[in-house]
Amino acid sequence: MENTVKRIFYFLVTGILAISCSDNNNLIGSSIDYSEMEIVNRTFRYSENSDSVYATLNDVSVNRAIYHMLGKIDVKDFASINSSYMTNLRYIGKLDTVLVEEDMVDSIALVLKCFVSQTIGDELMPMRVSAYQNNGPLPKNSSDTIFTDVDPGKYCDMTQKLGERIFSSSALGSSNQTSDTVTVIIPISRNGMTTRELAQDFYRYYKENDGYLTNEQMQDYLPGLYVTHTYGDGFISRIDSTIINLYHTSYVYNVYGEVAVVDGVKKEVEEVTPILVSSEEVSSVNCMQTSWKTKITDMAARKLPVMTTPLGYNANIILPVNDIIETYNKAVAEAGVVGIINSVTLSVPVIPYKDEEYGITPPPYLMMMRADANATGSGGEIEHTTPNVFFFNRMLPDNTNTYYAAYNSSTKTYDFGNIQAYISNILKYNPNDGTSDKYKGDSHVILVPVGVAYDTSSSSVVSIYPYLESPRFAQIDTKNISVNMIYSVKNR
Repeated sequence: MENTVKRIFYFLVTGILAISCSDNNNLIGSSIDYSEMEIVNRTFRYSENSDSVYATLNDVSVNRAIYHMLGKIDVKDFASINSSYMTNLRYIGKLDTVLVEEDMVDSIALVLKCFVSQTIGDELMPMRVSAYQNNGPLPKNSSDTIFTDVDPGKYCDMTQKLGERIFSSSALGSSNQTSDTVTVIIPISRNGMTTRELAQDFYRYYKENDGYLTNEQMQDYLPGLYVTHTYGDGFISRIDSTIINLYHTSYVYNVYGEVAVVDGVKKEVEEVTPILVSSEEVSSVNCMQTSWKTKITDMAARKLPVMTTPLGYNANIILPVNDIIETYNKAVAEAGVVGIINSVTLSVPVIPYKDEEYGITPPPYLMMMRADANATGSGGEIEHTTPNVFFFNRMLPDNTNTYYAAYNSSTKTYDFGNIQAYISNILKYNPNDGTSDKYKGDSHVILVPVGVAYDTSSSSVVSIYPYLESPRFAQIDTKNISVNMIYSVKNR
C-alpha cells in the first residue's frame, strides 16, 4: 500500500508539473514547496573501457534523405564514398496555352542546383553527370520500400539516357554559376526526338489533357529519374534541387487582359516554366556505397564507440536505468516518505577525428532512441519504432522515447537535456516487462547521426532524416559520459 501511495504521488506531481510547465521539462519541480524537502543530486558515470558503450555497423538507410548526393571521393584512412540517386517527380507546372503556342516551345531540360560550400573534395575536378529515365514510379509503401543499397537497374532503363553534361562544382567561369551556387542545365531528349521535339511533344500532351495533368498522368509521361556520374572522381556535391524546366517564349497581356501588340506585332518574352520537381513528397533514394578503411574498422573491432557518416557506425549506450530507479526507490522506501524525480539529464562527450584535408567533424545532430524498438504511445500502447520506421514515416522526436541533440563544438558534447520523461514512462508503462531490478530492454539506446530541418519562421523542427551529406566522425569519450539525476524526498 505504501509503495502504491508513493507511486501515485510521483505520477500526480509529474502530471501537474507537465501541465503547468507547458512541456518545458527544465522547469520540472519548480512549483513544489521545497521548504521541507530534501533535494538530492546523483551522477552516474561509465568506466573508461565500459562494455556498456560500443558501435554497430549500419551500412544501409531507408529512402528518406532530403538531399541528393552525387559523386565519388576517396578519403585517406577514412572511407571511399560513391553516390548517385533515383527520384520520382511531382507535377508543379501550369502553362497558359493561349499565351504559348506550340512553335514557341524551345526545349526541355533537367536542372540541378548545388551549393559550392556543400561540395566535399576537389571542386575543380570535372564530372560528367548523366540522367536516365526510370521504368516506373519508385515504391512508396513501407512493405516494399527501397534502401541505399538498391540496384538502380531494377527500376531504371539504362537504354533511355535523357541527357548528360560535364561540370565542376567550382563557381568559376560559367554564366550558370555564382559565388555560392552551381546550376547544371542538361537538355533532355528521348525516343529519337531532339530536345525541342520532346518539349513540343510535352506541349501537345499537356494540351490534349485540357491543360490539367494529374501526378499519375505526368508519371506516365516521365516516371522518374536516375541521376549518376559516368566520368570524374574526386568530389561529391549535395544536390539541393532537381527540376524539369520547359523553356519557351510567351505572349504577354496588356492592362486590358488582351495580348499586347507593339507596331502590329504580338509582344513576346522568354520564359521558363518548371513542370516537374523532386521533393519530400515523393519517393527518392541516394544509391550509396561506403567502403570503410582499415583505420575505422579496426577502431570498431576494438569496441571503440565510433559514429560515422554517410552510413556506417551508430553508437550504442546502456543507460543506467536500473541504477536510477533503484536509487530512487531506496530513497522513498521508508514508511511515510514520498518523492519525485525532478530531472535526469544526459550529456555525451566525443573525441573528434583528426583530419585537415577534408575537414571531417562530428555529425551535426544525434538522435537517441530505444534499441529494442518498443516505444510507448500516449496511452501506453506499444509502438514498434526502429530508425527505418522512424525515417520512413517522417516521425519527429516525442521527447519520451526519442530525443535529439546538436553537436556543441565548444564543449565537444551532445547534450540531450532532460530525459526525465524517458524514465517516468518506464515506471508508468514498463513497456519491456522489466522487473524492479532489471530494465535491460529499456536501458539500451542507440545514437544515430541525423540531419534536422527547421521551420524558418517558428524555428520548430519539421523533419529529421538520415545524415548522408558528408563524411563525419566522432568517438564517444566513454569515461566522461554524464547521466545526472535530481530527485526530491519528503516525509508526509
